[in-house]
Amino acid sequence: MAFLIGSLSSCEQGGGVEGADPVTPVIHALSPTNISETGFQLNWSVTTQLGYSSIAIELSEDEEMDRVIKYVELNDITLIDYQLGNLKGASRYFYRLSLLNNGISVFKSGVMVAETSFHMESFKLLTEDNYELSSKLAYLESVSGSRPGIILMHEFGVWVNPWVGSDILKQLVSEGYVCLTFFFRGHGTSTPVDNLMDLINDKSLLANDLKAAIGYLNGHELVSAGELGLMGGSMGATMALAGNGFEEVKTSVALSPGSDGVLVIFPGMTLSSVYYLVGELDIHEDPAVNFPAEASSLFDLTEEPKKLDLIAGTSDHGSNLLSRDSLNTSVKNWILESLPLN
Repeated sequence: MAFLIGSLSSCEQGGGVEGADPVTPVIHALSPTNISETGFQLNWSVTTQLGYSSIAIELSEDEEMDRVIKYVELNDITLIDYQLGNLKGASRYFYRLSLLNNGISVFKSGVMVAETSFHMESFKLLTEDNYELSSKLAYLESVSGSRPGIILMHEFGVWVNPWVGSDILKQLVSEGYVCLTFFFRGHGTSTPVDNLMDLINDKSLLANDLKAAIGYLNGHELVSAGELGLMGGSMGATMALAGNGFEEVKTSVALSPGSDGVLVIFPGMTLSSVYYLVGELDIHEDPAVNFPAEASSLFDLTEEPKKLDLIAGTSDHGSNLLSRDSLNTSVKNWILESLPLN
């Protein structure tokens, strides 16, 4: 599966080569091709070669190109493509091209963006009570050996899984984690249920889905046994907490969790190593549904290490909280610290 592409700016910057029109673009960055986990091919066209001695490639991980992580200078001005390699999979890169005259950049293309690929496979996960859960497994094929696994779980009533293609999934895969996401029964293309509310009223049904996911990922050949993390939003956050008591699970991330049912599913369990995130204004008209209060209550019950982020000024719920780059980074750092890679 490949993710890319396109120009972020069509504005080229003119230079001062004698005989060249300073406002006419003379090098155009084209869409990248030959995308893999470890690189991609840059393509370009040059309107005129007169007065230029070389072509430079700048590669960065930020759109502003403030920090160039790779710089390549090509002395053959007739080249129109170049294969970049040794990059991280599931990662977004920004690049631009420059025409040089005696080592001085006199004309730059617009900034382009491309994403290296990663492997994602679809399959059906079977529960002990014979429900089929539509599932996807994401990982880098270019990484050798076993590594920790992360299970990402969605909110109640969704038909499009918010974790598939999400920034946080890509970031975790890029670091080397194996990520599993699935539709709970009654959702998406998993086995239907007669009444979705049965899942709210009897959370043992969801527990069967959770146990199937934990058993599958813990036994996968790419995953280090006993090295799992759980992440979820809302209903998925409740299950990320419910699964926190499993011996295989080392850490959980709960976005907008509800306290109802966590300790009912597995009585006597101890919560520990949990990162809670909740919107400050995520309070329903029904005063009994107050997610900041519920997250705070759960946080008080949790043993160290633990963390609670109350996100000021927002009512965003569940996975929507991760529309913020800073929170994606915070979640990734929590997982790297609490479930380190080998």
